[in-house]
Amino acid sequence: MAQVNHWKILTDCDFTGYTLVIPSVAVGNVGQLAGDLMISSLHMTKVGIIYSPALIPISGYDPYKIGSNSISSCCELYQCAERKLVILLLRAPLVYKYAKQFLTEVVDKFKGQNIKDVVILTSSFAHERKHIMTSPFRYVVNDLCLYTNKLRTLDWVEHETSGEPVKILGGGFASLLFEITKEKSVPCLLLYKFASEGDNIPDAYEMVQYLNTVIPLFNDSDLFSQLVPPVSWNLMYGGPPPKNIY
Repeated sequence: MAQVNHWKILTDCDFTGYTLVIPSVAVGNVGQLAGDLMISSLHMTKVGIIYSPALIPISGYDPYKIGSNSISSCCELYQCAERKLVILLLRAPLVYKYAKQFLTEVVDKFKGQNIKDVVILTSSFAHERKHIMTSPFRYVVNDLCLYTNKLRTLDWVEHETSGEPVKILGGGFASLLFEITKEKSVPCLLLYKFASEGDNIPDAYEMVQYLNTVIPLFNDSDLFSQLVPPVSWNLMYGGPPPKNIY
């Protein structure tokens, strides 16, 4: 039986010339948190919802607005027309046996809508970092990437690979998605940070800062003053301990 994915588009969108950002569910969920931070800070609009056998069905309250009547689901699409940015945010891991077909359909669909390129955000196990005196960030590009020359001038550290396909341990579906962009001839940048499980909010801020140096998403003024954490972060690790226990 063929896998059927349902795309519920909430408003008509022309994604010509857009950058598609796809955070991967990974160790510490750094990419997801960075996606949350960009959606909240850029006041991005939800323009689509995706249902698929590849997606674990979950739902919750609106993570970006208190008092909203909207609910969130496992896979949603957010748009910032001003910055020509679209984020496909997943809130749960992909079901392995359906993952490739789902990600291939995602790339095909957006390639058909003439997007400019794809950016994959993810993380990798901290213990995989071989050179601790270097930056904790690494990047991978395919042959069509639009930012290769700029990345070299920024002295970013390239992912060390012993061949193909690219493997990012702890990086979720990022490696698979990167290989699909190569097969489909879609320009792609993959950015990841070595991380551990815990409070990964600082990692998310750093990832947005890194991405902003390559793809200007915010004004030239102080970046961190423009970043607005989503309301869903308020009690991410639970409330404070009761005072009466002391």
